[in-house]
Amino acid sequence: MKKECEVCPRNPEMAESRLHINSFLMGSIFTVLTIIWAFNSDKITNTTIIQMVLSIPLVFFASLSYAKVGYNRSHKVWYRFGWLTNNIGYLLFLNATGLMVATFSSLIIAFVYFGLLIFLSCTYYILNIISQPGTLKEHLSKLIIFLIVIILGGILPIII
Repeated sequence: MKKECEVCPRNPEMAESRLHINSFLMGSIFTVLTIIWAFNSDKITNTTIIQMVLSIPLVFFASLSYAKVGYNRSHKVWYRFGWLTNNIGYLLFLNATGLMVATFSSLIIAFVYFGLLIFLSCTYYILNIISQPGTLKEHLSKLIIFLIVIILGGILPIII
């Protein structure tokens, strides 16, 4: 008998809750895009729009993948694909939010926003590593992905 994956358990309840969260996020993204295009589309940079638009298919396919996690026998591949698309989709939306803050409010508030994201992410992954011994490599790689996407897609466009 094959051992069940501890990191990616087959779990209908988790799949359903992720689907609800992702549905809410996709609705939020569409709402923000509509507001931007209706009122201030000339002020928003292409980088902001691209990240927001790209987050939609990523979150959508994450939702499809998480639906598979709940019921599919080969749930490990769906869990990993769902995790990757979900997190990159969320990160792109977080970046777009910070870029809009930089555009409509102030660079200082945008840098505080990104600094808080980085601080909380580091804290989150450190707590994961402490609470789940033996997961250093996994959580460190997830933190690195987070930092790369936030720095390249959020902080660098403000600086450049």
